[in-house]
Amino acid sequence: MSLQLLPLVALAPLLFMVAFSDLREMRIPNRLVLIALGLFVLCAPLLGWSEIGARLTVAGVTFAIGYVLFTLRAFGGGDVKFLTVLMLFVPSAAVAQFLIVFSVSLIIGSGIAIGLQRAPVAARLDWVTCRRRGKLPMGISLAMAGLALPYVLAIG
Repeated sequence: MSLQLLPLVALAPLLFMVAFSDLREMRIPNRLVLIALGLFVLCAPLLGWSEIGARLTVAGVTFAIGYVLFTLRAFGGGDVKFLTVLMLFVPSAAVAQFLIVFSVSLIIGSGIAIGLQRAPVAARLDWVTCRRRGKLPMGISLAMAGLALPYVLAIG
């Protein structure tokens, strides 16, 4: 495995927590965003200055676009914050592949959320996702994209 992907692989347990939290509560807690940011800071020395600079640039652009989408109420605040931090973990050479994986993950994540909302089990689950129609948790898609990218890059 490339050192460029090591931070993303180290992020995997946190990605599961983000997905579960967003499915259950329709929110990504700031503490998960801060833990991810701290993990990146710990892993950054493995990457080199040019790679760190490239990832910071991509994250900055992601935040700017996400902020606009947040003001238009297309994205939630936690989604924007976590996507921005997640981009720090994506190797700069793999941003295009990540965008494709993320697009597919959005479709799958939306299907999962809509399926949960319509499933008979939804009445028994006390999850906000099951009750809130018209809103979809992006955390599951963020997590899927982050977890899938190392595999996509390995087979590509």
